[in-house]
Amino acid sequence: MPDGTNADDTGTDDQDPGTPADQVNGEIVREGVLGWWRALFGLNPTEEYQAGGGGAGGQFMFASIEELDTVITRWEDERDGILADREKISEAYYSITPPAGDSMSRGQATASQDSLANMWHHNDAMLKYAENYIAKLKASRRQMSLNEEGADARFRTIQA
Repeated sequence: MPDGTNADDTGTDDQDPGTPADQVNGEIVREGVLGWWRALFGLNPTEEYQAGGGGAGGQFMFASIEELDTVITRWEDERDGILADREKISEAYYSITPPAGDSMSRGQATASQDSLANMWHHNDAMLKYAENYIAKLKASRRQMSLNEEGADARFRTIQA
């Protein structure tokens, strides 16, 4: 079974879902674009987003714990980048001052802050998504580890 598919995959779709890493990258890009469009058109940028995996039921299957660890690390790096961006957005928001006291200058400063506030909300939605996904990946890793330990124990009793 290729990485990135699940046991329920019937194989009738001609499009290869790619490796789990490819799927993760695709979801990161898709969520970024969708969040940008939601914010651009005044929709809720923090709307809950659900991603599926390489087959029916939206479940990934990883070939090994090491592969899953690599994906978890990648998502943790992405989360850390989101947190770093959050700091930059906040700094930019609070550093904006109108260049003059007239209404146009104040309006431009307010418009810039509004834009940064929307950016911060999008960043917040991405952070929540990443943290939630990392938690799910870690839960899958724990389960995969338990399954492997159980299989090892059964194998040892058969050999004894």
